[in-house]
Amino acid sequence: MRQDYDLVAHLYDHRSRDHAVDAQLVELLAERSAAGFRVLDVGCGTGKQLAANRARFPGLALIGVDRSRGMLRIARDREPSVAWVHGDAQALPIASRSVDYVTNQYSYPHIPDKKAFMREVFRVLRPSGHFVLQNIDPWSMRDWIIYRFFPEARDVDYVDFLPVDALTALLRETGFGDVQVTRAEDCREESLRAFLARGRHTASQFTAISDAAYAAGRRRVEDALGSGDTDVIVTSRVALVTVRAEKA
Repeated sequence: MRQDYDLVAHLYDHRSRDHAVDAQLVELLAERSAAGFRVLDVGCGTGKQLAANRARFPGLALIGVDRSRGMLRIARDREPSVAWVHGDAQALPIASRSVDYVTNQYSYPHIPDKKAFMREVFRVLRPSGHFVLQNIDPWSMRDWIIYRFFPEARDVDYVDFLPVDALTALLRETGFGDVQVTRAEDCREESLRAFLARGRHTASQFTAISDAAYAAGRRRVEDALGSGDTDVIVTSRVALVTVRAEKA
């Protein structure tokens, strides 16, 4: 891990990372009974997703796994009814064939051994269980404001992420069937002054690059703003991808 998330957990737990209830879970439970249904969030962070799910499904069995004890301490304070478990995604401390739904949101790039992670997800799922992975697609978003001013962050993401075709191939190789991909684009106008004021903790891309690369990126933003008081607005595009897979 490039970043010690125990040290920044209190900063990571920012309102910009608030979650609504998991729409994929809502859709799945519209077709299946919630009785005995177990949900696992791998890389649960400070627990915002599972807390949102708990508000919608008060009787559901919810489990969150994360490597950071600091993140888990915040998660436990947020929602004590969830089973918060310290563990590694590459060797999940979860019994085989014990959960019905596994989700991983914006954290799989931090897992070094992607094959081991997929095998572990497959192992813990019951037959007909579902896995949903959500993240960005770095190869489809060269206009993202972070990549524009911090190109070293893009280079790191090209290493940490898998291209979508490689990701789906790995899922099928692991044994998953009915692998589906949904893409969406988030396009917005960004204020460079507001962007410059953001803390380094607000994006994992900032903490993944060196101090020198981060400082160079800030200088690029300052150069684009110029010496006056006038703000500069740029278009920023983020490509989002949702991958769904079912264990036969």
